[in-house]
Amino acid sequence: MDPQQQQQQTTATATPSQKQLSKDEVHKFLKSAVDLAIGSGEYHHRAVSELQNNITQYAIKKLGAVKPASTKCVVTCTVVQNTDAGFHITNALHWDDSCDTVVTYNFQNKAMNIVLTAYLITT
Repeated sequence: MDPQQQQQQTTATATPSQKQLSKDEVHKFLKSAVDLAIGSGEYHHRAVSELQNNITQYAIKKLGAVKPASTKCVVTCTVVQNTDAGFHITNALHWDDSCDTVVTYNFQNKAMNIVLTAYLITT
């Protein structure tokens, strides 16, 4: 088979690309991850690692089940005890805005602040 025939065969058998997730869909998954993991909503220093792990694993699992195969997903979670002190988070990204997405969900109650960010990068 010559290279042109191989290219035509590859193109003909390629699966159609899935629709990119909307920011609203991603935001919904991030919110549900926090809502399910938050429990009593109280801040306990010893439980922060488990809380972060539960939140990020749930978000990755849900996003992984619905994202297009050509999309990589990264989820970060920041948990800070609410002590009336400020905190700042900055992200610098260099990518293609037409196909890559970043979505952030912020949760705050009297005990803590949670910032959950999902990066979806099309490969």
